[in-house]
Amino acid sequence: MKENRKKVWIDRFQTQLSWRIAFYFTFYQVAVWSAVYLIGTISSTVEDILGPTFADRIVFLVFATVVVIGILFIYDAIAFAHRIVGPLVRFRKVCQAIRDGEPAELVKLRKGDFLQELRDEFNEMLQALEQRGAVTLKTPANPPAQTEQAEPAAK
Repeated sequence: MKENRKKVWIDRFQTQLSWRIAFYFTFYQVAVWSAVYLIGTISSTVEDILGPTFADRIVFLVFATVVVIGILFIYDAIAFAHRIVGPLVRFRKVCQAIRDGEPAELVKLRKGDFLQELRDEFNEMLQALEQRGAVTLKTPANPPAQTEQAEPAAK
């Protein structure tokens, strides 16, 4: 059955991403148009006072500033996207382990990652599947001190 989704806005990640893009766009436009204004108004005055080479340096400095702002925005966007891509990679690795018949680990995410709620639901599903015998979960290795104490009790 085909699912017709009416809602386009379904997760808070979309809201955060939209606000971030709007901020980038607005700030970058302000920076570019301020640079154009500064070059137009200051360059002729600076050229009259300090000479044409200094005016060219100001134009280069303003242009370099705009490029650096763009690079910073790109870096921030990549770091922001990493907060969703990283969890998706972890989910994919668990799915691949299950597909290959290997023991799977519960998904652990870093503080600040997106998909925390999905992690909780996914881990609950893995535990339910383990109880049914459909999946084997990796258990953390016991430290040697606990292993030694457990062995005499078993005898």
